[in-house]
Amino acid sequence: MKFRRLVLAVFALSIGLMASVLHAVPTQEDVFKSISDNMGQKSDAGPFLGVMATIAAVAILVAVISKRRERPRLPKALNHQGKLLKEVLKSTPLKPSEARLLKSLSETQEVDNPLVMMLCPSVLEKAMRQKKGKLDRKVATQLARKAGLIPVKAK
Repeated sequence: MKFRRLVLAVFALSIGLMASVLHAVPTQEDVFKSISDNMGQKSDAGPFLGVMATIAAVAILVAVISKRRERPRLPKALNHQGKLLKEVLKSTPLKPSEARLLKSLSETQEVDNPLVMMLCPSVLEKAMRQKKGKLDRKVATQLARKAGLIPVKAK
């Protein structure tokens, strides 16, 4: 055991001596020459700046896209009463003459929107009773049947 330790110590010492001998220490002239050679070259920052600009643009683009995805997309609201009325009338079986009658009846009842007349037959009936003289009977009858105020005739 002692012999192995002694051999190991001698081997480590010999390697240390050889490394110091083999290691070349640069002279002061070599250092100055290397510095002057490196300082004499011009550096070109163009490619580096181009890469940095590209990375910044991609980062901004990713941020904008992620913000867009965060916002919930809601359907556009119909805040205009006329547009809302047109959309509702498209989905109902009312004729244009009946829609005009609804508008005129809603004005007599001081109702803001003719849709109230469609949704509340009692208001429609009240308006039809008050406007007897100026009412087109055929159109009013059709409208009353569609609203359920008058029973449909059986054939």
